Amino acid sequence: MKNISKVLMVCFVLATFTQCKKSGGNTPTPVDPVTTHADDFPAVDNSTPTNVNIAWDNTDKKVSHTVYFAEYPRVLKLGGDSLYLVYHCGTAGNEWDNIAIRKSYDGGANWTAAEIIVADNNANYYGFANPQLTLLQNGWILLAYTGKGNPDDNLHDNIQVRISKDRGQTWGTPVIAATGRSWEPATVQLPNGEIEMMFSSEAAWWPSSDVQQEIRMATSTSNGESWAASKRVAYTTGKRDGMATPILLKDGKGILFPIESVNNSQAPWMVWSSLEAKWDYASTASTSNARRWLGTTQNIWGGAPFLVQTTSGEIILAVQDAGGRTVGSDWKKNTMLVMIGNSIAKNFTNVTQPWPALPANEGAYYTTLSMKDNNTILAFATRNFSDGHSEIYMKTGHITR
Repeated sequence: MKNISKVLMVCFVLATFTQCKKSGGNTPTPVDPVTTHADDFPAVDNSTPTNVNIAWDNTDKKVSHTVYFAEYPRVLKLGGDSLYLVYHCGTAGNEWDNIAIRKSYDGGANWTAAEIIVADNNANYYGFANPQLTLLQNGWILLAYTGKGNPDDNLHDNIQVRISKDRGQTWGTPVIAATGRSWEPATVQLPNGEIEMMFSSEAAWWPSSDVQQEIRMATSTSNGESWAASKRVAYTTGKRDGMATPILLKDGKGILFPIESVNNSQAPWMVWSSLEAKWDYASTASTSNARRWLGTTQNIWGGAPFLVQTTSGEIILAVQDAGGRTVGSDWKKNTMLVMIGNSIAKNFTNVTQPWPALPANEGAYYTTLSMKDNNTILAFATRNFSDGHSEIYMKTGHITR
């Protein structure tokens, strides 16, 4: 028995070393440690919020600085009327270049001059993209983003974070949170202080003739200053799950993120875990274990999904979709759709378009939402124009119940 235990211990150490070594740059094996938390299920909510509607203002406001290409807005509300907006930007044909920040102290009416907080001045990178901000419980601000390596491969691509300890005035040096061909990081901090970062990853299949994509999660218990090796939290063969944006559901109902699923006719899909399990299940979420479900049964293919929850419990979902128009193969001509679901992100209804009736040669894509108060919501979209350039615009919506 003692010899068997020693063998098992050696195997465990070797397996752990192999996983850590691969997560540091080589192609990671798409196998994670066996876990034992029993399957559990979201709270039951069969309601459909048909009485909740959003009316959008007719006017919008450009909020990116003057640059040929600005896209992928993400907004952090710090409290009161303070908003921080980050996005990546660049010249024609080089949108994955720099990351900019602008700040508003009056709810979005006025914005400070753009600051480049991640500059493409490193020969080891082609550029940086997909920024996201999180206000941590200790008051720090965490900036997560994609580093596209030079060359673009598993050894040089990564997900990075920088930390501001002075409310965004200065930023610390980059910390590598995960390596491999990956993008679209998004973070959420749990009540116990642990940070979960979801990101899209091709690393397990790169390079190959059948490059697929999964959602992986890296965690930090040190307020982002160090990160544990990542693990898979969502994967469906051939569907290219991507763009997870996690939120904590109110009233302890769990952790949830929506994902686009490129090779499905409908999306987004919702992926759920309880706070007790923290994704520590023996298998990833699926329709059969009731921890994954289609977000809307309407005739929508919802790309780049983003969620917010109101203080009264409704979940508001933004996606990009053709919106009934014929836009061809240029996905940047999609438009923004917003819909309202119940407290566990089911039964979405009352679809609206913040930018209605866009011509087919314009788009509103890579969208995000921010709650100004329980009755007012801000929509941010990358507006693409007929000549191909993109800018970021903001529009206000008014919620009625």
